[in-house]
Amino acid sequence: MQRLVWLGLLFICGCSLWVPVGGPYVSSEHAYEVDLPANWRRASSTRDGLTMTRDGVTLQVVRIARDPFDKELPFTKRKLDKGMLPQEAAEVVIDNFRSNRDISNFQVSENQPALVGGYPGFKISYSFQTKGNLRKQGVYYGVLVDQWFYRLFFEAPARHYFPKDQPALERMKETFKIKL
Repeated sequence: MQRLVWLGLLFICGCSLWVPVGGPYVSSEHAYEVDLPANWRRASSTRDGLTMTRDGVTLQVVRIARDPFDKELPFTKRKLDKGMLPQEAAEVVIDNFRSNRDISNFQVSENQPALVGGYPGFKISYSFQTKGNLRKQGVYYGVLVDQWFYRLFFEAPARHYFPKDQPALERMKETFKIKL
């Protein structure tokens, strides 16, 4: 019994390990490469995408992920389609944010075309309020390539962490390359 308890604790602790990063990062599983900022940490598991933070995920989080374009989004009934224009895909992502009951006062300050990984995609800048009344800002880049939907996004509290850490996302986005 004691062995099971220790194995359980080891499993729980192992799931939340954070690995220091900095420099080139290649995900052969998700077919991309990117330069990661120094002094940040990533979650040890990258099965569902790359999750990074510098001071903790409640203070700032960067996520890079790839899913099949036809995977259902969690909050909207609208779907991404392989033949969509980037701005049409952006509208589906915006609807997904607006349909999320865990956030309020969702506002889009920018919705424009952007090159993502060398392909035509979109950039959305937004803000929202959490259930705890914390104002957060975010930047979301997305692109549909073949059967995949790639996305890079950054969220942080609007006051201090967003302006401080947004340049790190922009540098990562500039080095992000899709390798199909």
